[in-house]
Amino acid sequence: MAIAAGLSGLLFVACSEPRRPELSYTLSANSKQLLADAPTAQAQLLGTLGMLFGSPADPSYAVPEEWIDDERNPNSGLAEMSEARQAELVAANQRAFATAIAHVEKGEFALVAPAREALDLQADWAPIRAGYDEIAAGVKKGTKTQADLDKYVAENKADALALFTDWYPSLRESAELYRTQCLHCHGTNGDGKGSTAPYLSPAPRDYQRGAFKWTALNDKARPRRADLYRVIENGVNGTAMLSFKRFSPTQLEGLVDYVRMLSIRGETERRLAGSFDADEGFKIEAVQEEYLDVWSSWDKSDAHVIAYDGEVPASTPEVIERGRVLFNDATGANCVSCHGVKGRGDGASAMEVDPETGKPVLKKDDWGNQLSPRDLTGGIYRGGDRPIDLYRRLYAGINGSYMPAHSTIKDPQGNRKVTDEDLWAIVHYVRSLAQGKRL
Repeated sequence: MAIAAGLSGLLFVACSEPRRPELSYTLSANSKQLLADAPTAQAQLLGTLGMLFGSPADPSYAVPEEWIDDERNPNSGLAEMSEARQAELVAANQRAFATAIAHVEKGEFALVAPAREALDLQADWAPIRAGYDEIAAGVKKGTKTQADLDKYVAENKADALALFTDWYPSLRESAELYRTQCLHCHGTNGDGKGSTAPYLSPAPRDYQRGAFKWTALNDKARPRRADLYRVIENGVNGTAMLSFKRFSPTQLEGLVDYVRMLSIRGETERRLAGSFDADEGFKIEAVQEEYLDVWSSWDKSDAHVIAYDGEVPASTPEVIERGRVLFNDATGANCVSCHGVKGRGDGASAMEVDPETGKPVLKKDDWGNQLSPRDLTGGIYRGGDRPIDLYRRLYAGINGSYMPAHSTIKDPQGNRKVTDEDLWAIVHYVRSLAQGKRL
């Protein structure tokens, strides 16, 4: 009997869910280096960031007084969305929770099981389910009647349905989804240093700089919700960043909220560490100023969208040939310098001399990763396959890389060397290099 009981206990432990490690945000290597001579300041900075952003288990933005006056709540991305987008998410929830909703409508509350990552939805559903179970138990004992149970269902059905159709994930719920799906690559801090990151090339994105490559924006602006959503939904061609379309649009919007939070936290940390004064420490006024200034950069994203309202030239042999000439023009677009004559990413300017070895090596991006120019003959474009995506890459360059903004190349008189018409010709030529490939 004792052996059986022992084996039973071992089996229970083996089959139960393993204990989850407690996660915590840490300071970046850059912050630790800047504050290397002030270990107390490191602890103060970590505490300040905790006040502004919470913890991985309970993330939450601090809400300044002026935001309270303006009724702005940064802790829910839903408030930023149009009514049309909110209606789309309701429809998405109806699809995602179709089984649970069907059980609720039939009064089968005992069969409803909220999604594992929807922590707050589970908590909100729990008292409704508890009330149902209590009356159902009473029906079995004879202390309650079926009519009592039917009345309870009728009184709570509308609220129960609304829990599912109107659900929008809190930052806590989105952090949980990030933990299970994103953390192993992007890390707890969003610094691109998850446990699998050393085995991936290109390396996972480090959000902490606030720099994102694949946006529809000019001037190295912070990404819009739509930019982050598109990357999460579609993934990035030719990388380990896969499509997340298996999750509902509502969950993806929640991931946008949390990724943005990690980025804003990282930017705020960099600024506070860089401006630390040993004599004054971290003053509340300075902390709030930096916090609001970082937020301001993100709030202005929509003003930097690259939109083309003109007529896009057709992809004719003449336009493609013009694009080829521009591509190879060393005094103009000069794409050849990095991408090579045949567009294979083997141009001479892709390399630089290593000061230690004296040998040529690939240039690095802003994150310190070696960066090879795209082989344009493969038809794989990480920022998107559409012509407008390529146009935007040419127009604004690629944030964090040495791909230049061709719209800013000027002649001595200050005129653009590469016009919009030129850019479209290059787009058609680039696409012709991958003819027959995935386009």
